[in-house]
Amino acid sequence: MFQRSIDLLRASKDHRVLTMAISATLMPLANVLVGLAVKDRLPFFMDSIFTAVAAAVWGPWQGLATAVMTNAFFEVPGGFNGTNLPFAVCGVATALIVWAFVRSGHHRGPLGSILCVAAVTLANSLLGALVATFVFGGGTRSNIDDVVAGFAMFTDSVLTAAFLARIPINFIDKAIAVVPALLLVGAMERASSRRAGPA
Repeated sequence: MFQRSIDLLRASKDHRVLTMAISATLMPLANVLVGLAVKDRLPFFMDSIFTAVAAAVWGPWQGLATAVMTNAFFEVPGGFNGTNLPFAVCGVATALIVWAFVRSGHHRGPLGSILCVAAVTLANSLLGALVATFVFGGGTRSNIDDVVAGFAMFTDSVLTAAFLARIPINFIDKAIAVVPALLLVGAMERASSRRAGPA
């Protein structure tokens, strides 16, 4: 079953229109469902699992489509109040970084995975803090606000508190998204090598 799924993903790479359609609809919906499942229960976002997968498996445009549409779809439960769409920049960063690691071949092995997670964590923490601070004044009416408030007791800067609060949360959150995407690409590469056989 797993091997069949790998083969289907490998075959789908040749169908740009299909992968783009999936990246603009099914992948973002899956991100939203996972994100809503943990909302108000865990201090994680869980909104970029399928963004990382789309970028790693299919490429940057599919990753970008998944990232932007994920945040657009998150606007629906909130009544289009504009609290999610500005954070699409975080998903865009995730897609581009994961794609860059895969394209350069630096995604292989534990060190590559750790570096990719670290890069995604830093980008998301910085961009998320900038959006939270300068668009929303520091609070986003989400499950991270309590953590930001805790860090705010030790710093006079809302931006610093928003950034520091996001580092540990994003490290776990993005590891959950990025590591499976990189493992999936690795499995696809091994399947291609076996299929190609010895030169």
